[in-house]
Amino acid sequence: MTIQAPHRRATWREWLGLSILTLPVFMMANDVSVLYLALPRIGADLLPSAAQSLWILHVGELLGAGLVLTMGRLGDRVGRRLLLLTGLAVYAAASAAAAFAPGPVTLIAARAVLGASVAVISPSALALLRQMFPGARQFATAVALYLSAFSVGMALGPPLGGLLLEFLWWGSVFLVNVPVALFALVTLPFLLPEFRDPGARRLDPASVLLSTAALVLAVFGLQEVVSRGPEPPLLAAVAGGLALGWLFWRRQRRLDDPLLPPGLFSERGFGAAVSLTLLMLLVAGGPNLFGVQFLQSALEVSPGLVGLLLVLPAVAGLVGTMLTPLLLRWATAGQVLALSMPVALVGLVTMAASAGPGSLWGLVTGTVLLSLGGGPAMTLGSQVALSSAPRERTATASAVVDVASGMGQTLSLALLGGLGLAVYRGALEGSVPAGVPADAAGTAGEGVGAAAAVAGDLGGAAGAALREAAGTALGTALQTASVVGAVVLACTIVVVSVRLWWYRPD
Repeated sequence: MTIQAPHRRATWREWLGLSILTLPVFMMANDVSVLYLALPRIGADLLPSAAQSLWILHVGELLGAGLVLTMGRLGDRVGRRLLLLTGLAVYAAASAAAAFAPGPVTLIAARAVLGASVAVISPSALALLRQMFPGARQFATAVALYLSAFSVGMALGPPLGGLLLEFLWWGSVFLVNVPVALFALVTLPFLLPEFRDPGARRLDPASVLLSTAALVLAVFGLQEVVSRGPEPPLLAAVAGGLALGWLFWRRQRRLDDPLLPPGLFSERGFGAAVSLTLLMLLVAGGPNLFGVQFLQSALEVSPGLVGLLLVLPAVAGLVGTMLTPLLLRWATAGQVLALSMPVALVGLVTMAASAGPGSLWGLVTGTVLLSLGGGPAMTLGSQVALSSAPRERTATASAVVDVASGMGQTLSLALLGGLGLAVYRGALEGSVPAGVPADAAGTAGEGVGAAAAVAGDLGGAAGAALREAAGTALGTALQTASVVGAVVLACTIVVVSVRLWWYRPD
């Protein structure tokens, strides 16, 4: 008879290491939400074009989605602790560069490096938790604490960012992360174990290049087509991205050890779960972006107060997430989605209805309902994907969910954001007040931050009229993004609920 030795219990060293590991998670969780708050100030200072504003927001998520699968494998080969520490160092340097960026191109480049560093940090940190906490119960507790830092970052990030913007310049929302990253960089080498997988699989450079190039080309082309129209070079970029994506998929089917195993998508529920994650984030990102800008620019709510108001949808999302396991006791995954996702749909409709009259509490209520209904959808997207994948593919399935999350955010900002900015520009062009020069009106059409800067330079009645016209145009953009998001979400509810109607996660 063979007696299996019990797993080693984690000591104070591992728990202290976990507590410091949560700091980078906290930083990364509030990056995008804080950027929503800071974008009007960035627009007024750096005067980015509409397209540049969107790239500032989503280039990090785009590169992160393209690299996360690769970085998980690279950590197995070079060492997970080494890769994590390298990512933290790059994150600190890129945050400092973003804080003092002299122009929009520099800021876009810094945001791109930030996204790549996040793709380095996340898979390495989660993989190290498995080594630090070998016991199933302690590992479950460690993962829960690690992920709770993300929820706390989402909830506290906006008020902290709003407070910084009340008293400091927009770069402070990036600079505040530098000492946190440096503290983790100095302390974690003494608390984390190093781990290399002696049987680690080789990277396939062709797969890495094909996947990243396909994502960048396709997103660039789609964003610009939505903003500027179907110009031949832009359509060629979209076609090129799709062609590279097809070549990537074909290569994965031929490799013995693919970067993305095609067989995963044949598992029951996996494809529907990944699609759910991507589409839920796709419908939310654009409306949330314009909602935050509308509060600041049209309703003239201070950044500090907007940050406090954004705690409400963050808490609502957390409540929806916590309700999910309770609902699964009595219902299947599809039935829970059929109950929760219409709440998110009502939230989008409420946001659209509140943009016209400029109702502050109507808009906040819409964001709360969107987060409350979206919480179970995001939770089930991850849970169903992981439970439907074979155990030996759990890590890869988790990485695929990360890719879907990043692409959902990216596509929302590129497509709904691009559509909203095109609507904003058209609405403003049709309502430029008298006394505003043509070149000033053109600059104001690049975004509400630029409009605020132009209005400040004009001053007087012309400046006030331009500011009001920009707020009205932004309301039209918010309505458009919310309505389109609602239509996509309604279709998603029907398809995904039917696909997962009888599915119960293990």
